[in-house]
Amino acid sequence: MTVTVTLHDGECDEYSRFGDSYVKHHDGSLDVVRRGERKPHRYESGQWADVAGNEKAWKRPRLWG
Repeated sequence: MTVTVTLHDGECDEYSRFGDSYVKHHDGSLDVVRRGERKPHRYESGQWADVAGNEKAWKRPRLWG
């Protein structure tokens, strides 16, 4: 429910809305997905040092048949 992003300067950004989660990308960027918003908040590679909270679970489609 809470996502805390620690920046390189030691400051923290906290997202505490129910359903907030984060996604780490292979290029080093980080998206904080806020429930009810269309666009995630993006941290580019090098902008953030650590993240704690709920990592977004990707749902894979089931193959029926």
